[in-house]
Amino acid sequence: MTKDLRSINGNTAVAEAMRQINPDVFGFYPITPTSYVGSAFSKYVADGVIDSEYVCAESEHAALSICVGAAAAGGRAVTATASQGLILMSEVLWNASGMRLPILLVNGNREVGAPLSIHCGHSDIMGVRDAGWIQLFAKNPQEAYDFTLCGFPIAEAENVRTPIMMAMDCFHTTHTQMPVELLSDEKAAKFIGETLQKNPLLDIENPVAYGNFDRPAYFMNHKKEQLEGLENAVEQTKKVFKNFAGFSGREYKVIEEIATDDAEIVFVALGSVIGTLEVAIKKLREKGIKAGIVNPRLFRPLPETDLREALNPAKKIIVLDRVYPAGAKYSPLAEAVFSVFENEKNRPQIKNVIYGLGSHETPSDKLVEIAENFSELNEKPVWLCD
Repeated sequence: MTKDLRSINGNTAVAEAMRQINPDVFGFYPITPTSYVGSAFSKYVADGVIDSEYVCAESEHAALSICVGAAAAGGRAVTATASQGLILMSEVLWNASGMRLPILLVNGNREVGAPLSIHCGHSDIMGVRDAGWIQLFAKNPQEAYDFTLCGFPIAEAENVRTPIMMAMDCFHTTHTQMPVELLSDEKAAKFIGETLQKNPLLDIENPVAYGNFDRPAYFMNHKKEQLEGLENAVEQTKKVFKNFAGFSGREYKVIEEIATDDAEIVFVALGSVIGTLEVAIKKLREKGIKAGIVNPRLFRPLPETDLREALNPAKKIIVLDRVYPAGAKYSPLAEAVFSVFENEKNRPQIKNVIYGLGSHETPSDKLVEIAENFSELNEKPVWLCD
C-alpha cells in the first residue's frame, strides 16, 4: 500500500490530525506559533471539507471557555495556543479538569514574558503542569501528528475523563518541516472512534449540572476522584499507543529509551532537544563514554515506575530542563527525576542543567562537554548559556 508521506511542519501535521478528528467545536484565538493551526482548520470548515463549528473567540480565555461548554454538552472540542495564551486560559484549565471534560489542547511551547520572547521555552506548559491535565510532549512533527490523533482515545476513556494537552516546541517543531507519514482518513476515523459521551448537558431526559458549588464535606473527595482519573491515564496511554501501532506501524512508549541498555550516563529531557541529544550521545560513544537518553513523553501524570526502570542502570543522570526554576531547588523535570529515587539508598548522581530558554542555541558539542565534565557540575542547576 502506498504511504501518504509528506514534507510538512508540526503546525500542518496537527491541522491535518484535527481535520481527521473532525471535532464538533474548535474554539480559537490566534497566537504565535500556533496561529496556522487555527487558520488551516478554518479553511477546512469554510471549504466544507469537515462539518466542525469553528469559533474565533475574543481571547484565549474565551476560546477554552467555548470548548468547556461544547464538551459539557457532549461534543468533542479542540483548541490550540501558546505562551501568554495558555496562561490567560489558566482559570479555565482548572475548570475543565475539575469538571472532567476530555478537551484536546495543542500547545506550541513558548516563553512567557517578560522579557518578551516569541521563541521556545517550557515556561508556559510547566507553569500549568498542576492544572490536572494530561501532558504529552512531541519531539518532532511526526509525533505531533500521532499524539494529536491519540488525544481523544486517551482522554475520553471511562476511567480517565480528563482533558489533554499535546505539547510541541515553538518553531523547533511547529515550523520545522520534516517527512510525516499520515494515516488515511478511513484509518484515522476508525482509530479515533465515536465520541464517548458521559453525562452530556444536552441529554434533557437525564439532567445534570457542571461546576457546582462544593461544600467542605465533599470537595476533597471530588478532587481525589479527579486525581484517580488523571493517574489512570498512564495505563490508558499505553493501551492507546499499542492500538495506534496496529494502525500506523509506529509503536510509542510513555518513556522513550535511546541507547540506555549499557549507558553509564543518561540524559533526561523533553521535546525537540531529543534530536540534538541523539547526535551528542553518538559523539560521546565515539569517545568511549556510554551515554543514553530517556524521554518522558508522558509528563503528566508522571509514569514513575516506568521512569525509574528506564533510569535504574545509570550511575550518572543529567536532567535538561527548558524552564526557569523560579526559586525552587531544582527545575520541574529534575524534581520529577529526584522523586522517583527518593526511597532508594544508592540512587544515581543527578545533575540539573537549564538550557535553551528563548531558543538559546544548544549545540551537541556543548552537551558532550557537559557529560565529559559531569563531576565538576554544581549541585545547583547549571545554566547552559554564554
